[in-house]
Amino acid sequence: MKKTILVMLIAVTIGAVIASFGVGEKVDDVNYVDYSLDNEYEYEVVEDKYAVAYEPKGATPKYGLIFYIGTAIPYEHYEYLADALAKEGYVVVLPKVKLGLAYMFYLENEIAFERYPNVKFFVGGHSQGGGAAVRRSMENKEVVAGTILYAPLCYGEDSIKDTSLPTLLLEATKDGVLTKAMKDDAKTRLPLETESIMLEGCHMSFSTMDNDAVLSTFKDGPLGENEKVLQREKTVESTLEFMKEVVTR
Repeated sequence: MKKTILVMLIAVTIGAVIASFGVGEKVDDVNYVDYSLDNEYEYEVVEDKYAVAYEPKGATPKYGLIFYIGTAIPYEHYEYLADALAKEGYVVVLPKVKLGLAYMFYLENEIAFERYPNVKFFVGGHSQGGGAAVRRSMENKEVVAGTILYAPLCYGEDSIKDTSLPTLLLEATKDGVLTKAMKDDAKTRLPLETESIMLEGCHMSFSTMDNDAVLSTFKDGPLGENEKVLQREKTVESTLEFMKEVVTR
């Protein structure tokens, strides 16, 4: 009897240790990511002519983020965000769009839904890419998990205000790219229960393409290097907290 109890205690202990390392939950022989944990997955970057994807290794993701770039900002300037999310077990897909114009050309090459049919995606984007994210969420409101917007610039009649989509809006205190009218207009398109967070920082520092020449052109900022890093750290933290809250409800 004592031997049986000892074996059971060992098994329980091993199971707890495995769970603490973020191995994931076993369901129907599939090792799914457990998003209630603080994970630290390795990942691989898969690139083709359509998209750049960050795919976690070691467990099967159930959730992901489709992220649309700001105007003509190369995807690698959002790698800091993709890196953090992929390590937590989210698939991150950055569609490649013609001329860097995410809003105009996002449908042309966006293949995340087709490529990852078992992943439920959040849709996000920065600046013009935020406008694309609102439009994409509006068109797919029955299947997306939520919307995440980083200083969005919206267009036309696009709106998700009458949906129940969980939505996060991140803005910057020293945004010199968007006018007050642009910011106010974006807010009218979002659900009443949108979570809004104002970060210390500027528009371009939601990406890492924030050198002095760019900042000077847009009168955006300027920020010291530590301020830029802190803004991106807060961006990652806010994004992950929002996603975790939604997927573990």
